[in-house]
Amino acid sequence: MLYEKVSFVEAIEILAKRLGLSIPYQRGEKSNIKAILYDAVAEASLFFHKNLLEGSGAKPVFEYLAKRGIDKEAISTFKLGYAPPRNSLLDYLRSKRFTLEILEKASLVIPKGAGFRDLFQERIMFPIFDVRKRAVGFGARIWKVQNDAPKYINSPENFLYSKREHLFGLHLSKDDIVRSNAAIVVEGYLDMIVPFMRGIRNVVASLGTALTLEQIRRIKRYTSNIILVFDSDKAGQIATARAIDLLLENELKVEMVSLPGGYDPDSLVRQKGTDYFLHIIDAKKDFFDYKKDILKDIYDVESIEGKTKIAQEMLSTIDKLTSEVAKFEYIKKLSHFLKVKEEILIAEYRRVFLSAKKVRRETLSDIGAMPVPITEKILLKWMLIDKRAFSLIKKNLKDKDFTHPSAQRAVSYLLKDPIEDANFGSSHILSSIHDKEISGFVSSLLMDDGIPFTKENFKESLLKLRKNRIREMKDRLREEIKDAEKVGDKTRLKSLISKYRRMYSREVKPHPSRPAFSSLSEENGDPHLTERLDVSGGHRKNSPFKGEGSMRK
Repeated sequence: MLYEKVSFVEAIEILAKRLGLSIPYQRGEKSNIKAILYDAVAEASLFFHKNLLEGSGAKPVFEYLAKRGIDKEAISTFKLGYAPPRNSLLDYLRSKRFTLEILEKASLVIPKGAGFRDLFQERIMFPIFDVRKRAVGFGARIWKVQNDAPKYINSPENFLYSKREHLFGLHLSKDDIVRSNAAIVVEGYLDMIVPFMRGIRNVVASLGTALTLEQIRRIKRYTSNIILVFDSDKAGQIATARAIDLLLENELKVEMVSLPGGYDPDSLVRQKGTDYFLHIIDAKKDFFDYKKDILKDIYDVESIEGKTKIAQEMLSTIDKLTSEVAKFEYIKKLSHFLKVKEEILIAEYRRVFLSAKKVRRETLSDIGAMPVPITEKILLKWMLIDKRAFSLIKKNLKDKDFTHPSAQRAVSYLLKDPIEDANFGSSHILSSIHDKEISGFVSSLLMDDGIPFTKENFKESLLKLRKNRIREMKDRLREEIKDAEKVGDKTRLKSLISKYRRMYSREVKPHPSRPAFSSLSEENGDPHLTERLDVSGGHRKNSPFKGEGSMRK
């Protein structure tokens, strides 16, 4: 289980699957929907893959890939595919009895007119798998000139897929990353595939973007050593610079590789060979030397202004280190490079960064002195303890509905990172919070026995914050109506008045015997009721609702 680097429940599922056993627990409605979505994406991946290998119109695509160094073995290993024109996938999946709702939720089709169409058409398909080797989304590349068509499009964010959280090829390279205790991180799909197929197995791709915090945390499960191999152009340097600070903050050792001008990992391996690429990898630099070399090409290291700029940039990155010893040693290196005394750089570091931290601590102390509204304390405590309460709050409120800065930050953190059902619980949530200030605030709430903790308090608090939100939306809509009236925009005025009426007509009042909540959402400034939620029925072990009825949809 440790070697798989997954949670205990995931490990049980993996083992059961290997042994041909069923999982001895019931899945909820959401889990069933999720399972169907996985099936739909898997079926789409197989459809694209088979179409590339056997489709009558895919031969030119096959030949294009061969020219790019992608042979049949690579196609098979990465399950690459081809999306044909028209609604071929839609027709195929409908024949497999998948509903349009499921296909839209899986981001395989998009609305068009009164119907739907395939999202991916006439593109090479790169399926993206999670670490359990389940297809969750796609990257799609054009292979011939298409007017005004973007070179790449990706699956939109959905119930299964978030671009920020996944790394292309990790499902294949994770074992080699563990064995070598290092991950080579590249940008694009082909940058990962070509080196991998030529024997460099501990490589992953960041899906064409700078590394995100979520991706860094995922890599950290397998190694603490990162080698960044981004393009040598300006965009690649910016992506690398952004990643350096995040990696250092998360206590990873980071080294950078500078590729020869005009090359990316894909073209370098194909044109110069694997040995040459490995030679370039061996010449990697640590973060200090890499950033220093970039800065000295931008600023005049001999001028006072240049020294000042370089010192500020380098000290900013050095500040991200968690070890005070390491900070001091790198300041010594910076002193030698700039020919500026260590004491001067240390004084500058203390002036700029330590004083800033002191001000931030004092500001946070002032914020901490502000009383947290009791309604917000109640809702936060419920979020941390009860899964169904968490779900209700997530559907009905946003972080900005909370007024206290600490409560807002805590809710934003909790809503941003999805919590697996099996991992739900205050102890797991606390252990997953890396921000010490949020963690301390959340801990204080959990230990505060003075917070009322009944079902009625929860309902009243949720309803109060939701009403505040509705009131603000109505006020904003009133102002828009006034503005439209002033300029005489009758079309917009009519539309806004209709929205205003709908807001009143759709408000759901509590049933005398069963209180109900309406979940308000905003999309493109258009408030509308999306879902009716209630608090009733069913008991759940260890739930504060036990004996009173727990929350269900």
